[in-house]
Amino acid sequence: MGDLVWFIIIGVLFAALAVAFLWFGWQIRKYRKIDLIISYHCDKVTEENKPAYCALFGSGMLLMGAGFGISAIFVIFSQSAVVFVPMAVGLVVGTVLLTAAVVRYNR
Repeated sequence: MGDLVWFIIIGVLFAALAVAFLWFGWQIRKYRKIDLIISYHCDKVTEENKPAYCALFGSGMLLMGAGFGISAIFVIFSQSAVVFVPMAVGLVVGTVLLTAAVVRYNR
């Protein structure tokens, strides 16, 4: 297969991941659906900390989704390794926020 086909496949996969991360992030942040998070990541979160935990965790998920979404759009315009930069930044910053939420509120 040619390079163009591979970039189209990558773009579609990134778009699907973007939709999934954005949906889960929105559900967790906006509607405080803590049950979407693996239970051992929120076992010790108190009811008073639940809104802050969901906001921080959901923000991390939204950033990950945004990174994948921007990369999916860039695949259309550029077929180079530059398309992976927004994805990598979104994953790193999102993972930092997820880790910060778990460490701060799940004690």
